[in-house]
Amino acid sequence: MKTGVTFVMSAVILGTSVLLGAHEDLWRRVEHFDPGMRVKVTVEGAPPTDRYFVQLNDTVLVLLNLSAPDVPKRQLLNMAIDNPAWIAGTSKTTYRDNNLRIGPEGVFVKDKKVAELNQVVEWIPRGKVTAIQK
Repeated sequence: MKTGVTFVMSAVILGTSVLLGAHEDLWRRVEHFDPGMRVKVTVEGAPPTDRYFVQLNDTVLVLLNLSAPDVPKRQLLNMAIDNPAWIAGTSKTTYRDNNLRIGPEGVFVKDKKVAELNQVVEWIPRGKVTAIQK
């Protein structure tokens, strides 16, 4: 009986390590993506979505979602390309680019709020990302 229990536990551990290994390969591949690159991302339990790659670290994937109406798409994309750390840091700090302001309070063009920050910048925990494709 102990043998059966040990076998089941080994199978679970083996399955987990294989999954973690696949996840490591995925993360290593994404490390080479350029900021602003269009990607298709699959998050646990959701269909794939088109986004723009911003930044990646050991715990989170940062993406730009430009599907909200009235957001200055080209200007936001250029900000992500020119300085991805700024976009990744918008949950704590506000950044300005001419008439565009993006930060914890949201995304503003001049003084008009055009989107909530989480509608435009997405921070996805590493463990929830199941696939990323160029």
